[in-house]
Amino acid sequence: MSSGYEVLEHTADIGLRAFGDTLEEAFSLMAQGMVKLILSPESCISHQEERLVEAKGYDPESLMVAWLSELLFQIYSEGFLPGAVLSIKIREPEDSSADPGEYSISAVLSGETFRPETHQLVLEIKGVTYHMLRVERLNQPGSDEDHEAKWFAQVILDI
Repeated sequence: MSSGYEVLEHTADIGLRAFGDTLEEAFSLMAQGMVKLILSPESCISHQEERLVEAKGYDPESLMVAWLSELLFQIYSEGFLPGAVLSIKIREPEDSSADPGEYSISAVLSGETFRPETHQLVLEIKGVTYHMLRVERLNQPGSDEDHEAKWFAQVILDI
């Protein structure tokens, strides 16, 4: 698995798994994997435009659903194909002992407007599900496993 994400076979749907050194990297890889599923391998996305994309959730899992759902909105409703995540920042609640806080993600994406002569859509993703959804830390900071991925994410996409 050289790309940092892998396709997860699932009956009637399709899933993705990503492994990242940081939570931000795991979210970025999930976005990259989802876009690669939607477009044919021959489709190339240039970096003509930059967009700020933001989403919120009440925990890392709901944030992942909101993040990928916002990307689907950008693709299917706005006609914007994200080609790369230029910067990404995830904010966690200040105090987890109090009432549940809000997680947020803010990312700058580069990409371009969908052009049928250049881009071939091969898979329509209808939505992001909570089925088998996981976003979790694999090891703690400073552990002996520093060479391993530290974050794991998994999502099932409705097709």
